Order: sequence, then C-alpha cells, then structure tokens
Amino acid sequence: QTTVGETIFEVRNLNAGRMVRDVSFKAHAGEIVGIAGLMGAGRTETTRAIFGADPKESGEILVDGKTVKIHGPHDAIRAGVVLAPEDRKKDGLCTKLSVRDNIALPNLDLLAPGALGVVRSLKEAQMVEAATKDFQIKMPNAEVDAASLSGGNQQKVVVAKWLMMHPKVLIVDEPTRGIDVGSKSEIYGLLSGLAKQGMAIIVVSSEIEEIMGVCDSVVTISEGKKTAQLTINDQLTREQVLSCALGSKPDWAQSGKDGEAQ
Repeated sequence: QTTVGETIFEVRNLNAGRMVRDVSFKAHAGEIVGIAGLMGAGRTETTRAIFGADPKESGEILVDGKTVKIHGPHDAIRAGVVLAPEDRKKDGLCTKLSVRDNIALPNLDLLAPGALGVVRSLKEAQMVEAATKDFQIKMPNAEVDAASLSGGNQQKVVVAKWLMMHPKVLIVDEPTRGIDVGSKSEIYGLLSGLAKQGMAIIVVSSEIEEIMGVCDSVVTISEGKKTAQLTINDQLTREQVLSCALGSKPDWAQSGKDGEAQ
C-alpha cells in the first residue's frame, strides 16, 4: 500500500458500445486501482475505450483535472495515458522484431526528433539499455526476437517500452496471465515501484485475489456498468468484492462501510 496524492486520472460517464455503460472512477497519484468483473463484464472494453482503441459514444477523461480529447491511441499517449493490453503477443508486441525494436518503435518521437526523422543510434542504445536494466528483462541480448522471451519478460518489454515516455497513467490488462509464479512476483514489484514514484496505475484482472493483493482500491464492473469502487483493506473480503462483481450492491457498499470510495 502506498501513500496516494492528488487525483490525476478520472473517467466520467464513459459509454462505448454495449459493454461500457456510464462508467466513472478516479485514480490518484501513487494509487493502484483494480478493475474487477466476471468474463464478459466489460473490463477490457472499458480500457480500450479509455485508450482510444475503440470508439466511445460519450463521456469525459481527465488528466490532472483537465479534460483530454482521446480519439485514438496517439491522443491517449500524448495525454500521458498508456495501455499494456490483455493479449500481449497480438496487441502489445511485434514478436518478429527484436527487443530493441519493440522498445524503440513507440519512442521514435524521442529518438528521431528532427524533421528528417533520423534515429539517434546512441540515444536508442541508451534507452534500450536503461529499459532492459531497470526492468530486469532476462535475455541473451537486445537483438533477439521478442517471441523468444518468456511470458514474464515479454510483459516487462510491453511495460518498459511505454514507460520510456514517462506517462502519468499506466493501464495494464491481465498483467500476469500465462506467467510463472516468480515472474508474477516481479511484475507486482514493478507495479508497486511505479506507484511509489507517483504514477497512477489501473490493473485489470479476472483474478480477485490478484486485485486484492496488489491494488489500493477496486472498481467492480458488471454488464458494462460500475457497481462499486472500494478501498482495499483488512476488512474487505473476497466475497464482498465478488458480490459487487456479480452485479449486486449490498447495504455495506451503499452506506460507505468498508471503504466505499464513491
């Protein structure tokens, strides 16, 4: 658990298709917010709508208290919001390219700032070295294909490439799916460390135990609608989170008991 600061990310009344209906929640600097729900509840659809990967019908997204217009991923990235998607091999990585290319490609604005678009190779090498060292990515060298890495190291590459941009908000969808226990622990430590640096982190997971183990609060979603935002503490139980994820809103959640945040 970390000390949280000001609200730096807010979603207000977001609507996008059948699976995202009037979703609202906040995240503070230094806070890890979980999004929990059953399969088909609209968790991934919510993150894709926030990031601009899917079109939204209405709603506001605020960063540092200011509304940002997000019509596509480029707008989200420019606003300081990045997404490590659920399917890292399909959407998060270019598996046929090297680790170096995967880290460099999203950061070409930084690596090739001039009008000619020439990549500054020294700067690229420094960025890749910093990313692989900071995130302890295990690999023979940065020229190996991303597909050759373990699931945990692939996930680290997905997160590392975005963090070279120093975003304000990191959204990670199913961050430890298909990853061994040791790598899971490393990913949790990585997320915790980023929160301590003041980033707002949104963790989407189908595992309630994972949400309760790594997050400071949890937003429960059922049939595309938010049912609660709860503070995670010693009193909150897995059964209470599950009941909200199932769509019911018990008296304790409505009255504010056990950390109902909104």
